[in-house]
Amino acid sequence: MYTILQEPAGNTYCTLIHLALEVCDTFILVKRDQMELEPEGLELLERLQPYFIETKKDDGWPGTRLLGHYADIHYFSSSPAAADILLAYTHSLYSWVQPRLPDDLCFLKGGQPWLVNTAHEHMGSLHTEEEEELVRLEKSGLLIRDLTLSGWSW
Repeated sequence: MYTILQEPAGNTYCTLIHLALEVCDTFILVKRDQMELEPEGLELLERLQPYFIETKKDDGWPGTRLLGHYADIHYFSSSPAAADILLAYTHSLYSWVQPRLPDDLCFLKGGQPWLVNTAHEHMGSLHTEEEEELVRLEKSGLLIRDLTLSGWSW
C-alpha cells in the first residue's frame, strides 16, 4: 500500500483517473443516507447509468466504516469513456464529498481496492505491487522511486 501524501489535482488527477479506469474493472461512488445529494451529484449518477452495475446498501466501503448509518454504494464498470464524465465534475481527488457530489470515488481491481479515497479526511492510498503499474505511476509523476531504500513513495 502506498499512502497519498499530497492530493492529486489538475493534470495529476486527470492522469490518475485515466490510469485507474484502464487498470481497474470497477469504481464506486457513495451516497450517504443521512443527507441529500445536490442536483449536480444526481446528474452525475444519471450520466453514469451506461456503466451502472448495482447498488448495495452497507455501512462500509474501502477506507470508511459508518456507525449507526448506512449508505448506497453505487458500482460502475470501468471504461475509458467514463473518464470524461468523472473529470467533468471535479479536478481533484478529495472533492468527492457529499452533498455536492457522491462521496469517496474509489477504484477496484478484481473486487479488491486499488485506489482508496476517503475524501472528507483528505486521505488516499494506492494498493498495487505490480511493477508495470508502479512504473506508469512514476512516469506520470504520481510516485517517486526512493533509490536509497529501493522502494516507492508518494
